[in-house]
Parts: sequence; C-alpha cells; structure tokens
Amino acid sequence: MLINRNITVNGHRTSIRLEPEFWSGLAAIAQREQLTIDELCTEVDRGAGELSRTAAIRVFIASYMVRQTRQSAEQLPRPFTAVPRDYPQPQRADEYPLVAQRLRAAG
Repeated sequence: MLINRNITVNGHRTSIRLEPEFWSGLAAIAQREQLTIDELCTEVDRGAGELSRTAAIRVFIASYMVRQTRQSAEQLPRPFTAVPRDYPQPQRADEYPLVAQRLRAAG
C-alpha cells in the first residue's frame, strides 16, 4: 500500500507516494540528521540525477540504512563477521551534499 504525502522540495510543494516503511525510514533519518523531512528530501532531490524524485528517495533510504547497518556490525564483538570492506559503496553518495558530508564526518 502506498501512502501519499505532501512535501516541499526546493520551496515547491509536491506530492510523494511511498510505502509506509519508506516513510518511517525517511522520518528516522531526518530525525537522526536533525533535518526536517522537507530539508532531507531537498538534499536527496539535488543529487537525484536522472532518477525520479521518488526513486531517488527510495535509493537514498536504502543506501543510508545499509551504511548504518555496516557501521553497527563493525561495533559488534567477534566472532561476528562484519560485511567486507570491499562491499560496493552506493554510487551516488557524493551527490547528496549535506547528508553525505555528515555521514563522512560521523563515519
């Protein structure tokens, strides 16, 4: 089931349809990064390239969660095996300027 919500991206009101899990993920990331959902979506939109806004938001959320999971896994005591460091990084992380800078500073 998709949920339709209105957001403001770059000062323009728009409508986004996402699954409830993506809305929850987006809210959690915004809170963690101390941004509003509108501010976070504006940052994601700036780096969307040829992706649609909705697709860019989904890719961003998935990439962010993978990174958080990887960082959490590295903090677990052995004999847990962390994700290998040569695991492919998201290709477009640098195109999310504000959030990417914060992630680099934290990681």
